[in-house]
Amino acid sequence: MQNQLWMLLAVALLLAESQFACAQEVIAPPVFAPPTALPAVMTDEPSQSTPALHPLADVVVETHSTPQTDLLNLTSTAETMWYQPTYWFGPAPWDIGLELGLNGSEGINQSLSMRAGGHLKRKTDFWKFDTSLAYNKNSANGIETQNNALLDVRVDRLLGESPWTLFFLNQDLYDEFQAFDLRVSLNTGIGYQLLDTENKNLISRFGAGTSREFGGPDDSWAQEALFGLDYEHKLTSTQRLTAKVDYFPEWEDFSRYRVVTDIGWEIDLDQPRNMSLKFSINDRYDSTPNGAEPNELNYAVLLIWGLK
Repeated sequence: MQNQLWMLLAVALLLAESQFACAQEVIAPPVFAPPTALPAVMTDEPSQSTPALHPLADVVVETHSTPQTDLLNLTSTAETMWYQPTYWFGPAPWDIGLELGLNGSEGINQSLSMRAGGHLKRKTDFWKFDTSLAYNKNSANGIETQNNALLDVRVDRLLGESPWTLFFLNQDLYDEFQAFDLRVSLNTGIGYQLLDTENKNLISRFGAGTSREFGGPDDSWAQEALFGLDYEHKLTSTQRLTAKVDYFPEWEDFSRYRVVTDIGWEIDLDQPRNMSLKFSINDRYDSTPNGAEPNELNYAVLLIWGLK
């Protein structure tokens, strides 16, 4: 009997010891890491390796990547079409237009006249950019009678409130009915603003440059002077008149010269509102035609599609 009691007491002690060990594992105190092992954000002062961030900084960053803002960015990008200048050059006051004119007849005689082109303009506080392209092609009874293209690029550097400007002018002429294939003209100089009002703008130009006729009997570079006038007049809220005259005499002999004149009258249409009607006259005279016609006059009625 006494031995059985000792055995029961031993079993009770073993059970008590095992339960006490389990209790120690459950309520064991946490082991704290030394201060150097804690992350920088848990310390009172930021460490040198990890700068402290303001609590609102994370919130600001998160707002830029929310689905709502991403959707707005996609929407704003989709509103700019590929044919608009802002798609390629950014949000700036660009003015672009495409023009087309056709005239033809079918019968005993067949004729077709086509004029196509466009313009691209921009004006800021420091720069003025004006370029135009005109292509003419005519045929009669299946025989081509005209095929030429003229590219005109003008860049003005505005000098603040001063009426003086600096400019660059480039004219490239392709003509299958001239003694040459391509004529390139490059000029630079100074300009003076004679008129600058809300409805009228007149600027004079004086400069110097060079030109060359490729594919002709004389393909050397010719040194030229430049005298020019650019005029714009807003007749009404829907009508505009433009005129450009450029005179290119050679420095060595002023009897050898070229004159390029371009006049246009543009009328905005009510419907559609981005369409306009233009009456255009372009005249080119060359005192040294090398056997070709010295004067060429082109006139047309065009429909302009504005993409601004």
